[in-house]
Amino acid sequence: MKPMPTLNRFQRGLSIIELMIALLLGSLLTVGMVQIFTSNSQAFQMSEAIARSQEYGRIASEMLSREVRGAGYYGCNGQNVASNLAVEEGDANWDLYDYAGGPAVSSLDQWRPAAAIDGTDILHFSGMESSGIEIYTDQPPTAASTHVTSRSGRGPASELSDGDIIAITDCQGTDVVQISNIQGDGEDLEVTLVTNSGGGASKVPGNDFSDNVCSNTGNAGAGNNCLSNDYGIGAQILKPYKRTYFIGPSSVRGEEPALKMVEYKGASSTTFEVVEGVIDLQVRYGLSSGPEQAVSNWKDADNMQTSDWGLVRSARVSLLVRGGPDNLFDDKATVCFPAWTDCSAGDNYTATDNRMYRVYSFTTNVRNKSS
Repeated sequence: MKPMPTLNRFQRGLSIIELMIALLLGSLLTVGMVQIFTSNSQAFQMSEAIARSQEYGRIASEMLSREVRGAGYYGCNGQNVASNLAVEEGDANWDLYDYAGGPAVSSLDQWRPAAAIDGTDILHFSGMESSGIEIYTDQPPTAASTHVTSRSGRGPASELSDGDIIAITDCQGTDVVQISNIQGDGEDLEVTLVTNSGGGASKVPGNDFSDNVCSNTGNAGAGNNCLSNDYGIGAQILKPYKRTYFIGPSSVRGEEPALKMVEYKGASSTTFEVVEGVIDLQVRYGLSSGPEQAVSNWKDADNMQTSDWGLVRSARVSLLVRGGPDNLFDDKATVCFPAWTDCSAGDNYTATDNRMYRVYSFTTNVRNKSS
């Protein structure tokens, strides 16, 4: 029998040349894929940096411009504000309880938080804002109790607390008082706000109505807890506020700068982080000779004098924002900051890292101080 032929002579392997060609093609394909991946990664980082910086700048600009527009509101008749708080100029914490006027927008050093980064400006706002609560029954001129209800559907006692400072206002005027206690609980849609004179250790500074004249008796200091005006149905309950915005170390992202806000409530204060990525804030103030006059002079916050604050009619704010990773660009970015700087000869600010930097600026009228 003829033996079966072996298969070895029909088998063929890869030659060294074929193997080298295969490795070369595989390497070229791998390099191409790596380049595509790197390019897509860089494009993604760039898009994210743009989106983040736009988000930071837009939110910070909108928040601050809204604060500027609403600052200095003291009710329908802001020229007739009576503070019934038992505190006088020169007393401890006078600035915290001065709700009878004062600068609506300022950068005064007395409001500068210790954590504010050197070289950055601050913005301090004061005024009153709506609580959605109003008076629902007429009250006697000598009453220390105000019957209120809420338009929000929530009980007034869920939005106000004993010791809160409020403003009772209509187009006659505004009275600032401290709540002694609230008769009613958080579920009641109608409650009574008691605002007795004095206050005690738990109610600081307390109320003092001795300068008011009761409309029904014509007597001053009669011990009847009279407000400076008679308020009827529909009069509003406002909440006075004082807030300071500044650039400080982030409490979320290590020591990264961020836009932060201090909110004052009586003698206490709470700090919030509002927008990350904002690393600098600069302010200019527009001054005029009177409320109905156009802005005739612009001053940087550092150059403002004490007498200037009552002449502020507008604010120009410039924000420096950054986003993205530190290795986003090969070179450090340059921008013109603050935006009102003359940069005709070239940008005046060079970044300290390789992130994306952008400048956002706006000019806003202080509405309640311009008419």
